[in-house]
Amino acid sequence: MGGSKCCITLLIFCIISPILVTPLSSAQHPNSQSHGFIISQDNGLTFDDVLYFNGSSTAPLSDYNWVISSIEKGAPALESGKFTSVVAVADSLWEWEIEVNVTAHDCTCILHIFSSDLNHPPLVSRIVYLGQINHQPHILPFFSSMNGLLHEKPLFHLSQSNLSIDVPVVMPQNSNQESFVKLGICPAPNGFCLTEMIDFFNFNASSNQEQITVEIDRNSADLSDGFWLLNITVSDALLRTSNTEHFMILVDQNLPSVTLSCDVNGAQSDAGTSNSQAQIIVFESNPVSFSASVDDGYVGAQNILTWTLVLPDESRRALTVDEQLSESLITLNPDMPGIWSVELLVRDTAGWLSHSSVDFSVLNVQPIIKVELDSFVVTNDATISLSVGENWTLNSSKTSDTHNDVDDLLHTWYVNGNTLVTGKKMLDSSDFTKPGEYDILLVVEDDNGATSELAFQVMINSIDDSSAISSETRFLLQSGILLFLAIFGLIAFSSRKKPRKTVVPKWVSGNDSSDDKP
Repeated sequence: MGGSKCCITLLIFCIISPILVTPLSSAQHPNSQSHGFIISQDNGLTFDDVLYFNGSSTAPLSDYNWVISSIEKGAPALESGKFTSVVAVADSLWEWEIEVNVTAHDCTCILHIFSSDLNHPPLVSRIVYLGQINHQPHILPFFSSMNGLLHEKPLFHLSQSNLSIDVPVVMPQNSNQESFVKLGICPAPNGFCLTEMIDFFNFNASSNQEQITVEIDRNSADLSDGFWLLNITVSDALLRTSNTEHFMILVDQNLPSVTLSCDVNGAQSDAGTSNSQAQIIVFESNPVSFSASVDDGYVGAQNILTWTLVLPDESRRALTVDEQLSESLITLNPDMPGIWSVELLVRDTAGWLSHSSVDFSVLNVQPIIKVELDSFVVTNDATISLSVGENWTLNSSKTSDTHNDVDDLLHTWYVNGNTLVTGKKMLDSSDFTKPGEYDILLVVEDDNGATSELAFQVMINSIDDSSAISSETRFLLQSGILLFLAIFGLIAFSSRKKPRKTVVPKWVSGNDSSDDKP
């Protein structure tokens, strides 16, 4: 029963425990585990004759292997094999031991334990010192909350407070507590040095057997804003030097500079201000765009932009997907007259916040009245002649406005100075039963109080007046036709009349008279 409880507890612990990415990071504490595999010994043990490690596992260990090699990169394996013993102590719980003779080795070495394939990353690793010589400090891999952003190097901030970095280190057991830390530095906006790395001295260091603490004062660091790559090495009292590890520092001690620009009137606003340098005026439902320019003073800065829109009624809302074209460009179609405000909050990589805003005025658009009589468009001050008994309609339904106002337009018709009807878009012949002259005024008002007017005159004629006018018209038409025919006949008669010449034969005197003589 006790073994089952232990197994259940171990399984729960395996689920809730964080799985560390790098084996050496899990090797900093005794009894650390990876995927249910526990190793009882810590880093830095010294073995003269026989190396011994033990622990437990929640998985079968038949395929597990171990390898001992020098910490030098690419060094071949010194020893390798399987566990010396594996004992099942409970359901899905095994205890294991590794025991190997290492009298032939003097080195600072590393023990890797693999679950199956040696090509896979090891489950756990331990730094060990074998023999009596060639022992040196060793810096373990270390990480930060922003690890992985730049070439998987640890990244730390030197911004609003001093920076303190704990560097895990393994020191030989026969060395005292004294150690020496050396740092090198170079500008590296992309994770790689732009110049040759030089020594860096503006720091303080303290150490113990497990870690080195490096402290950098924000006021005395003498580093400009930007990304810096640093290397670190540790030497003990015997001047034995460790391996070299790298990490990065982001120095950012200044607020980002933010400029908001508008495509209307060239208006813009700088960070920390709430008023634009030029008055921005747009009409209701007309598009207006704003763009943001952010400068953090160094290459590689990453900023988060958050836009907020403040409406004339002082309500606030985030931008819609259609309004935000990109992180730094937005376009709006304001549908409410009044003072609007665009606010932008910029958070940079180091956590500095800059606030900027721009106000703009939105003017209401007046309705555009359109009245039609059949297909005839009535203009201002026009006079329309109609007859009693005819069917006709004055239609103002095609009056236009912005999309948010057009459905709520109020139409009011005035006839001879008096209100005839309100809320109706059409007048027809039934509204004018008597002949006469009518002065008509149409007033259209939107929901913001803006109005437009159209005034014109309608003349309703009686049937008699209409007939008299028709008879007169027919008389004039007939007279004109008769006159035309008379003129046409005269011209035709004149063209046919031509002068005629009479031809008289002539007698020729001469031979005929002489021939008649006897």
